[in-house]
Amino acid sequence: LFLETVIKSILNNFLFGYASYYSSRTFDAWSPLYYLQAFYRGFQNDKGNITAIAGYLIAGIIFLVASYFLYKKRHMEVATDVISYSFVKPVFKYGVAFCSAALIGSIIVSILNVHQNLVAYIITYLIGGFIGYFSAEMLMRKTFKVFKTYKGYIVFALILSLFLCSINFDLYGYERRIPHYSEVEIMCLNTYLDSSVRIALRPEDYDPEMHSYLIPTHEYSGKFRNEPPRVLSDEHIKELRESIPGIFDNYEVITKVRQIHSYIVENENLFKENEKLMHKDITGQQADLFKNRNLYFIYRLEDGSFLERQYSLLTYQDNTELDKLLREYLALPGVRESYMPVLSKNADDIQSAYVSFETKDGHYQDFEITEDMQGFLDVYKKDILAEDSLKSMFRESEPYDYDVYVRIDFKNELLNRTGAHSNRLYNQFENTMNYLVDKGIIKLEDLMESEYNLKYSPAAIAIPR
Repeated sequence: LFLETVIKSILNNFLFGYASYYSSRTFDAWSPLYYLQAFYRGFQNDKGNITAIAGYLIAGIIFLVASYFLYKKRHMEVATDVISYSFVKPVFKYGVAFCSAALIGSIIVSILNVHQNLVAYIITYLIGGFIGYFSAEMLMRKTFKVFKTYKGYIVFALILSLFLCSINFDLYGYERRIPHYSEVEIMCLNTYLDSSVRIALRPEDYDPEMHSYLIPTHEYSGKFRNEPPRVLSDEHIKELRESIPGIFDNYEVITKVRQIHSYIVENENLFKENEKLMHKDITGQQADLFKNRNLYFIYRLEDGSFLERQYSLLTYQDNTELDKLLREYLALPGVRESYMPVLSKNADDIQSAYVSFETKDGHYQDFEITEDMQGFLDVYKKDILAEDSLKSMFRESEPYDYDVYVRIDFKNELLNRTGAHSNRLYNQFENTMNYLVDKGIIKLEDLMESEYNLKYSPAAIAIPR
């Protein structure tokens, strides 16, 4: 676990697009105590890892037999040594050196906040390695006079430095790896990592206990009232995929997503320069010229494996090619509706709809729309479609005169996924506001003015004399 954490930290700092939130569970079995819960649950659900049991059994026998013979052959004169066997000493020494480099180096990097500075990373890790290497030598030799063994440390320092440089310069091709269309079965492009996206793309990984939150229990309306199903049905998989924005398996969408991904990879330096520009703007006077674009790509490949990349990008006023590509992507059939599901809903798909607002007397009111649901949806969707399509993916703060909110709950029978849409009515939602006024649901003269309007309206700004 320690080794995995250290490696992931290094990769996250130096690999552009590294997706660190989820990792493969391939090596979980190498940490038995950590793996124990998942190991037990696997057999509960008839998916137990027989290979792991066999591995633990064989390893236990090997360690038991080896320890017995090593104990028998141990010389009494080395009984008080930290390491009794000479062939283990290099493993111990370099193991301590690496762990010390990782621990002390990570602490110094964190304190100095130099996470993406390669030179600083190497120096701090070498300091930690120096402490660990010579401490191990002192323990094994039982003396402080160990600095004549510096040649071993130099070899360690060179290997560690080359390792960090190889990651920083992407000698393994991680950053440039974009799967060919023929390799992709299904993919997802989202603005965040949804905890259920892996199950949606690879439903065979579904675990009834671990993923029971997806399925309705007796507290919810649905077909499964006592316990979740052992496997996901086709209906479950279909609804799960529809509930997560950006999941597609058709050629046109995947081709456009690959184009977006390629542009990001090819323009890594541009986005890093944008970050530097933003950091130079200490006063924040140019803050409006930057836009955050968080994008998470995950492809399920034909061999069943995943390829994941996660980017936190900044666009600047004079380099908006990424936004152009994203608009083209959102213009493809069904894509915008995936991020803004309310656009594909009709009155029959709605469980309930509420309008919430605050009046000048300080009271909050929730009004449920029970009549002319389709009429309300039509004007609301008209306002959404009039917006910049990017707002379907990246919701940004807009001017608003009043704090009026809309919440629409969708009908959902199979899954516990959040089947709801909520939004503040910004000033550009004119059709929706006019509809609410015409229906007598709200009266503009009774609404409390928003803090945004009070803060930014000309009347609220004091003019110095």
